[in-house]
Amino acid sequence: MSGRHTRFRSAANIADEIKLLIRDYGIREVSFYDDTFTANRENVLELCGTIRREGIDITWSCMSRIDRVDAGLLREMKSAGCHQIGYGIESADEGILRNIRKPIPLDRANQAVEWTRRAGINVRCMFMFGNPGETEETMEKTFKFALELDPDIAVFNITTPFPGTEMFDWAKENGYLLTRDWAKYDLSGCIMRLPTLEPEKIERFYRKAYRRFYMRPGYLIRRLFKIRNFTELQMNIRSFLSMARGLE
Repeated sequence: MSGRHTRFRSAANIADEIKLLIRDYGIREVSFYDDTFTANRENVLELCGTIRREGIDITWSCMSRIDRVDAGLLREMKSAGCHQIGYGIESADEGILRNIRKPIPLDRANQAVEWTRRAGINVRCMFMFGNPGETEETMEKTFKFALELDPDIAVFNITTPFPGTEMFDWAKENGYLLTRDWAKYDLSGCIMRLPTLEPEKIERFYRKAYRRFYMRPGYLIRRLFKIRNFTELQMNIRSFLSMARGLE
């Protein structure tokens, strides 16, 4: 993307590359890392149709926005091998969503998650703590919304103003930047000192959110029932232990 213009690769071009990956490298899983994979609905439908018609043996995941999916599109994606979609929910506070220029009604999130589940696709939701205007109350509001949506995977990040973004310029101009050590720009630590909330409180809430979400007995039981083989059991145990160590 350059400026306000977006160039899309054709469905045929994407399908050809997938076939090359399968043929030359034995790839069986693809992750589309576009921020909004479904921005061009017709292109996605064409890709799904090509995968089915040509019998391309692949499973895949992608990221999208809650206002760029619908029930019919999701069913087509599932039939073509999509098994997981990530949605950037970011915050449950409408004021903060306006601040980050993502004023999408929260009821759309509930609808998108429900459509995705009905299509048989796993749901991954991403949330951010530490946006402009953040307070302890808005962080708790966002966390409770994560519990309400109850996705298969919840990802909590600390808002990070990467160079070249409007937020970086805003933080720099207002003297909010805490560091320019780019190694620390990893979404797990505070890069800004907001006027509304101390960095230490954001980082503490971030660690607490992971524990509160993933240590729920109901969630753990649900994950156990989804495990299909010993390899997946090992992966889940490693992930659990890694998260527990990292959030101490």
